Amino acid sequence: MNVLFVDDQSSVLDGTAACIHFEKMGIEKAYYASGAAGALELLKASPIDVVVTDIEMPGEDGIWLIRAIREQYPEVLTVMLTSHADFEYAQESLRLGCFDYLVQPAPPEEIERVLRRAVQHLYERNKRNQLYEVGRRMQTGEMELLDGVAMNLFSARQEDVCASLELLTLLGYPVAAEKHARLLMLTFDQFRRSDTPMVSEKEILKHLAEALKKAEISFTIVSLSALNHEKQFVMLLFSAMEQTPDLAADRLRDFFETLCKAMPQELIRCFAGRAAPFGALRPEYRRMRDVIAGRLEDPGVLRMEYDASHSLAGNSEPIKGSGARWRSLLASGQHRILMNEFEQCLEQIETLTLNRAKALCDLHQRVTHMFFNYFYENKVDTHELFHNQYTYNTYMNSYSDAASLRDAMAYMMKQVKELRAGQAPQNDVEKAKTFIAEHLADPITVRDVAEHMCLSAEYFTKLFKKETGQNIKEYITLTKVEAAKDMLERADIPVGMVALELGYTNFSHFTQVFKKYEKITPSEYRSRIMEEKKN
Repeated sequence: MNVLFVDDQSSVLDGTAACIHFEKMGIEKAYYASGAAGALELLKASPIDVVVTDIEMPGEDGIWLIRAIREQYPEVLTVMLTSHADFEYAQESLRLGCFDYLVQPAPPEEIERVLRRAVQHLYERNKRNQLYEVGRRMQTGEMELLDGVAMNLFSARQEDVCASLELLTLLGYPVAAEKHARLLMLTFDQFRRSDTPMVSEKEILKHLAEALKKAEISFTIVSLSALNHEKQFVMLLFSAMEQTPDLAADRLRDFFETLCKAMPQELIRCFAGRAAPFGALRPEYRRMRDVIAGRLEDPGVLRMEYDASHSLAGNSEPIKGSGARWRSLLASGQHRILMNEFEQCLEQIETLTLNRAKALCDLHQRVTHMFFNYFYENKVDTHELFHNQYTYNTYMNSYSDAASLRDAMAYMMKQVKELRAGQAPQNDVEKAKTFIAEHLADPITVRDVAEHMCLSAEYFTKLFKKETGQNIKEYITLTKVEAAKDMLERADIPVGMVALELGYTNFSHFTQVFKKYEKITPSEYRSRIMEEKKN
């Protein structure tokens, strides 16, 4: 697809050329013109699909250009770009048949949003036109037709594969023997077992398409779905522009979770295989069937499962609400508390008999977000954290079992500690704060902190007060109270355990300290927080 930008201001054209990521949207070439006459010359000489034009230009303006394009090139989409946020301009753009309307100065992401919609619109329009040319039978029975065509891609006879690729090309699908597709296979238990399922094949295909869209797996990613003779839904995901689709595991998990929310009464399993060429999909298809049937163990297959009797929310309960808190613990250096909470979550997940895979995926995703955000904030390229002994792919696939996820957590914590050790030296006060944060579970005193700093308690107390305006003993106590408040917001941690985690062996003393600063007891604080969450 090609796009033409028309604006009499060269700075606008230069800015557009520099800021828009054309390749990612499937735009092959961008043209630029400084006026209506030049735009028409380019339209005459080059295959252009979309024109984005300013309205106010010297000579013939944008309105004149849009009318000319509508008369001479009716297949070209037009987008009006104006500095006037006036509804009359929007009405005029609609009357002229414009695809969209933007108000300047339009940010690059807004222009990209409109261009993505235009690319998808053109793709779907071309597909409809090609389908119409195949004939009325294909036009009215596309789903039934595609079932047979798609399943022939897995045939042992190469002539069947070639015939399917030719027909799919005729139908408007950007396929080729050497292009790679990611194979997904899904089973819907109620649909598979019942002769009269509550949800039809057509409805499930609709849910699949909507889930892909909501998970933002849409153009330039194209999907092709079919139902095999074992009543398994087979999906091929491929790129309209690239040889291999860019589909990370977290995007596929987002798709699966969205699908499960749309079909809450089904037991659904999803298996995502490797990318393979269209001309050689059969081995991957057979391997996937063996994995589903339990005849083969393949760690390269991403497995996801949802059971209606164990909802997604229920399986995520062990780690509910941990995201922001864990990021805070990581940033403040409270690594022992963080590791304890992670281990508690993992132990709870290991007791699950159903949906354990989903819970492990959820925990892996939260841990990944926590670490990647931490390294991003510290200006560390995450790919530099991995090496031949522990690769990026090893980490990303560690959701497969509890042991692998435990190893992944330990590895990433090691990277955090190495980063902190290599950072610029902290001053004495910052070192003290770090020491306090890392030893909240201990009954630390001012003397403990001062000895760690190799300073006298008297001198360091004065230094801390001078630098922070706060008494160090009170700082230690307040830090523990804030940590206690975080833990009390989780109903699954007993109040007595909160006290022990913060170094208080005497529960009454902990209650008195907490009440001194918060004016209520720890139990009353938890009750208030739980009530607020209900409301």
